[in-house]
Amino acid sequence: MMRFLAAGCLLLAIAQVSNGAKNKIPCPPEVGGLLTDGEPDTPSPFHDVTAAEYQRVYDFLMTQDEVNLASPDTQDLNTATIFTADLLLPAKKDVLSFLDNQGAQPVREARVMVFRGDKTPPLVEEYRVGPLDNPTYADLIVNSQRKNPVPFSVRPLNHREFDAMMEHVLIGLVDAQVGDILMESYGARYANCGDNCLYYNVAAMGTAFFGDINVRKSWFVALYDVEFLILHPTDFSVLIDMSSTDPSQWTVDRVWYAGTFFDSLADFKDRYYNDPTINKTRVTPPEGGRSLFSSLNVRGDAVPTPPQRPPVQIEPDGKRYSIEHRHVTYMHWDFDFRLSPYTGPAVMDVRFQGDRIAYELGLSEISVFYTGGGPMQQVMNYVDSGALLGIQSRSLVPGADCPEGATYIDLPFLGEFQDGPTNNPRAMCVFEQNTGDPLRRHLTWRWKGAFYGGIADSVLVVRSAMTIFNYDYVIDFKFYQSGAMEAKAISTGYIMGSFYNSGEDPYGWVLRDNLSGNLHHHMFNFKADLDIAGTSNRYETLAFTAEDIELSYLDPPIQYNQLRFERSLRETEEGSLFHYDFQKPAYHIVHNDQNKTAFGVPRAYRIHMGAMSPQLLRHDHNHEGSIPWARQQLAVTVHKDEEWSSSSPFGMFDSEDPTVDFAKYISDESIVDQDLVFWVTMGTHHLPHTEDLPITPTPGGHLSFFLLPYNYFPECPSSSSRDHIRLEFAKPGDGSSGVKVTRNGNTNKGMCGKPSLKDLVKADFEDFLVFE
Repeated sequence: MMRFLAAGCLLLAIAQVSNGAKNKIPCPPEVGGLLTDGEPDTPSPFHDVTAAEYQRVYDFLMTQDEVNLASPDTQDLNTATIFTADLLLPAKKDVLSFLDNQGAQPVREARVMVFRGDKTPPLVEEYRVGPLDNPTYADLIVNSQRKNPVPFSVRPLNHREFDAMMEHVLIGLVDAQVGDILMESYGARYANCGDNCLYYNVAAMGTAFFGDINVRKSWFVALYDVEFLILHPTDFSVLIDMSSTDPSQWTVDRVWYAGTFFDSLADFKDRYYNDPTINKTRVTPPEGGRSLFSSLNVRGDAVPTPPQRPPVQIEPDGKRYSIEHRHVTYMHWDFDFRLSPYTGPAVMDVRFQGDRIAYELGLSEISVFYTGGGPMQQVMNYVDSGALLGIQSRSLVPGADCPEGATYIDLPFLGEFQDGPTNNPRAMCVFEQNTGDPLRRHLTWRWKGAFYGGIADSVLVVRSAMTIFNYDYVIDFKFYQSGAMEAKAISTGYIMGSFYNSGEDPYGWVLRDNLSGNLHHHMFNFKADLDIAGTSNRYETLAFTAEDIELSYLDPPIQYNQLRFERSLRETEEGSLFHYDFQKPAYHIVHNDQNKTAFGVPRAYRIHMGAMSPQLLRHDHNHEGSIPWARQQLAVTVHKDEEWSSSSPFGMFDSEDPTVDFAKYISDESIVDQDLVFWVTMGTHHLPHTEDLPITPTPGGHLSFFLLPYNYFPECPSSSSRDHIRLEFAKPGDGSSGVKVTRNGNTNKGMCGKPSLKDLVKADFEDFLVFE
């Protein structure tokens, strides 16, 4: 009984410390966070191309007769135009020499994609331009793992093309020939439409569907131009042949209307008016304005009543991290971060307690493959780097996308119609977050040793949020005080709806009138170039199996079944391919065989994968050839500078002959004691439901994998954190002696705007609590 009384004293002290008091303290001034304004004069090897560098690249290319760039006001599909540009990372060995051995900083260069509509045949070319402080060369990039140049037909979709599509096809052909039918069927059309206009969504058809790398075709479905159009589809689509560089030569190959195919616009018009057997659609344009179900406005009885603001996080002593240009220091962590226009966010040269854990950890590709009964839904196979992932992260909203007190980073980029860089405001945010969970804790109530020890799980988060038309992807990199890292992807935004007919029943639920939500598969691929105690690493699996042993001390002896683990060194790239099997659980560890604990155990990091889902499509069939990285949950390759990413911006179209074929990265090459790169794939199958309206909430959509220290440190590194809180009796074993609270040098004052701990306990517990 006495041990429980002692525990009661300790718990009573903890509980009453949290009760109210009168005095509050003011908010401290801001410290930490972003320490530098503007851009560095000498950017690091990992710093994204600066605005000044982008301007120099553009100005230099405009002087190069071979590149033949058109000015923004004369650009067209048949001219040479810049699509975008990115930092071209130097060779890893040169960067490591600079970082670790005081070697010279590698030359900074840009990778510039140019649409060469001016050539015969037209092409897409990628140039190496440098040095960025004063460009003197623009050379075609030579890369054994990437084609360069590539056919013009597989270029990423772009605004110039969309503008031409609307002008020459949807208005010039479709509305001109069947606009009256559209108005009769849907009460809307593409041109001269007043308040009821149609817009479009596009589904590219990969070249594998045609067996010809030079064919460029896409389905365009008509949508009501309201908030948000993707939830207001019609059952009218056209297949457009866009192979020519002259939009006036584009043609409508097929028409889909009310569940029926037509060979041309003329065939559709003729049969609509003269064939009494065809189905005809009659739909009223959506109404409701701000109350429309697809709009993002508060509807129904608002809660709470009366209005109360949600909880927020504060930093009572200022920010505990600092950012110098793109270099972050936080607790034992330091690293650089970047946002590639093509592949999105990454963290570089990640170190903990001075040890490099990862040379590069970043997003490589996002894809989403749809399914359906209609022709467009069947081929909606999106490979999103073609939409320029990094450029789509912008204007993060304080208090919603990131905490209000986060540090926000702008990002310049170079793209279409520009004669210099454009700035994306608040493209990324960095903040420290108290997750609300303990990182670790224990409470014991043994009479002579009653104590509590615990630490809140505060992590540093580097975030970007990319909007790819209807879907939004939030990508986080999280840094824990335990030495763990997390890469996380969250899906939200609008589902891709289709016009409902009975043919859609196997592919989605009916969610509203005329709206079906189509089954689809989200897939994310990350590149993790790990350097655990150097660049000579091994990859092992620790397989968990069951064994039978004999309990001989019993009479009679019995068979006992228990678990054991078995180490398996993976020796080749082919042998590393991992397909998750629930019946064969395993750990995945990475280590340097020459770096072990005093007990001979490898000092390792463990790759802990979560949120895995199988890619069910047939290999190399139709568009699947564009995403071979999705065939397994983990692949391991020897580092090669030319293997930039698992995919390419051409993946939306190039399935007949992929520009980057990840399957070719994998060979029988040895991965023992090599510089290793880990390619991690996560995914989720999404069958939409009514609660996905108006937009998909994030619970259940958090996909992540962790890099966890595994025998790397002698104990959990968070043991050195001042965040640790210890409670114990002032005199061991004496429950009446009061409770000693140890905060390890942290103030016992309250948080900004909150009462101090001293004030909380002054009246009732002054003799009961002792602070340190």
